[in-house]
This record gives sequence, C-alpha cells and structure tokens, in this order.
Amino acid sequence: MSIRLLILGLLMERDMHPYEIRQTIKQRNWNESFKLRDGSLYYAVDQLREDGQIEAVEVIANQGNNRPDKTIYRITTHGREAFLKLLEEQFKLTSYPQHPLFLAMPFVRHGDPGMIEDLIMKQLDVCETRVARMQAVLELKADFLPRGSLLMIQGFIQFGETEKLWLLSLLEEARSGKLFEAHKLTNEQIELLESRVKEFKK
Repeated sequence: MSIRLLILGLLMERDMHPYEIRQTIKQRNWNESFKLRDGSLYYAVDQLREDGQIEAVEVIANQGNNRPDKTIYRITTHGREAFLKLLEEQFKLTSYPQHPLFLAMPFVRHGDPGMIEDLIMKQLDVCETRVARMQAVLELKADFLPRGSLLMIQGFIQFGETEKLWLLSLLEEARSGKLFEAHKLTNEQIELLESRVKEFKK
C-alpha cells in the first residue's frame, strides 16, 4: 500500500491535518485492510511537505495540556501531479493472493494435528468476523459512498468469502486427517511427474 497515495488522495478531497487523515481512514474502515502505523503516517506527511507536494495552510493552537499545535495541509500543484502518477502506478501493480498460511502449508503434515485444527478455526473466526464487519459497513454506508469506495468494500467482502471457503476446506482436511498424511512418491509417480514437467516446459 502506498501511504503517499492515501494521504494525497484524501487531501484531494479537502484540507486536513494528520490526525484528521488518521480519523478519516478509521471512519471509512480502511484500516480493516490497510495496516497503517501512526508513525508512518506522520513521517509520510513530513516527507510530502519536504517534497513540496503538500503545504501548510493553517496552524491551530491547542490550548493547554502541552499538546502540539495542529497544522492543516493542502495538496499543491506538484502534489496533484504526484497523486496522478501514484494512482497510475497503483493500477499497474499486479499481485497474486498471499495468505499467511500459504508458507506453512507445504510443511503442515509435520505439525501437531490438534494445534493446527485449533489455529485454522481461529483463522476462520477472524475471517468471518472481518467479512461480517465489512458487510455491516456496506449496509450502513452503501448509499453514501463514491462508486470506487463501494467497489473496494465489495472486493474486500468477495476476497474474504473466498478465504472462508478455503479455510473451511483446510478444516475439513484437518479433521479427516488427510492434511497430515505422510507423503512419499513411488518411482513410477516420480517418472510420471518428470515427464509432465518436461511437457509443461515445451
């Protein structure tokens, strides 16, 4: 995720201070999918200012409590050009679904079946909770969202539903014991695999 794109995109809508940007991200539920640390946000704002892509338009003094003043930023002409370039670059990116469990799957047969089943169930619970939250957000906000934001949330839900189906299949395999079966190829299977690989490479 490009944090610069996120900040510049929000400043395309209106002038804001960094805390407002952070709150807007939460209000729009983007933090469900875009993992964002406060330090990263403030650092990116500083970098954008230094690069001349945003500029301070107002400083609001905070009364008491030794809290820092709030600096409101707006996007500059240079920032708008940078935003369009970042938007184009984001649309050019391609990805292949990467679930945290993918790396563990080739080795799962060596794990403790009870532990693995419990962890799959926890993954499933997290997935279902996330999908339910996003569906609730969609029901609440669908009529008020720009088309792109609406399709983004629908995409989150569809990806989540696919993840849920995959996790359910893992759970079934774990409960049946198939997930933990020993795996050893016969000589005939090895020869067949090698011939198929050769055909595939042609």
